[in-house]
Amino acid sequence: MNDVFLINLPSGKDHYYTLKPSRRAKYIRIKLNNQGELSVILPYRSSAKQAHRFVQSKSAWVAKQLSQLPEPRHTQVPHQVDLALLDERWLVKTASEQESSALSLEIDKEQKVINFSGDEQQLDDFNHLLEKWLKQKARIIFNEMLEALAEQHGFHFNRISIRAQKTRWGSCSSSKNISLNCKLLFMPKKVVEYVMIHELCHTIQMNHSSKFWRLVEDCDPDFQAHRAVLKKFKSL
Repeated sequence: MNDVFLINLPSGKDHYYTLKPSRRAKYIRIKLNNQGELSVILPYRSSAKQAHRFVQSKSAWVAKQLSQLPEPRHTQVPHQVDLALLDERWLVKTASEQESSALSLEIDKEQKVINFSGDEQQLDDFNHLLEKWLKQKARIIFNEMLEALAEQHGFHFNRISIRAQKTRWGSCSSSKNISLNCKLLFMPKKVVEYVMIHELCHTIQMNHSSKFWRLVEDCDPDFQAHRAVLKKFKSL
């Protein structure tokens, strides 16, 4: 009963599952954990054949649940950082230090190398230092891009701030202060420009009315495609 079996999903792909006999179970049921491990709880009076028929009949449900699983969280420092906006790939090198040594992030601009003094398991520390570097880099680049787009389309904004929100790519206050997420550095240029145009349009329309979207479309005729791409990206 501990063998691994395959369920055929509607997409044509297969997914592994195991059978788990249970004296307490009164009926066959499916269990899926956050790691995507699928198991079929099988009462002792039920046959494996019944379980296989049951799980296959639930293939559409299984596929839907698998698509909704959270992205696996990395537990180690990545080996590279890709900044799609700038078409830059930075290699990450780690150097373990003594416990008393301060953590640091040193940037080699010529070689495009990020040197992290710490341990590969210290992902949170690495992300904190990387975020500070991304904010510094984004402040210069985003300001230039935003000013160019504002001039091109006739907008005026007051100040720009760089943050690292988990759920928002940008925002615009009633004072025409625009905030942008430094993680936009990981996005394609056209998508970043859409976010900036979106916020610039809020300097005129502080809502998401039909007038607002017409204004966005005037500045970015392909905004719907860019918006769709943005929705595919999750928090980094």
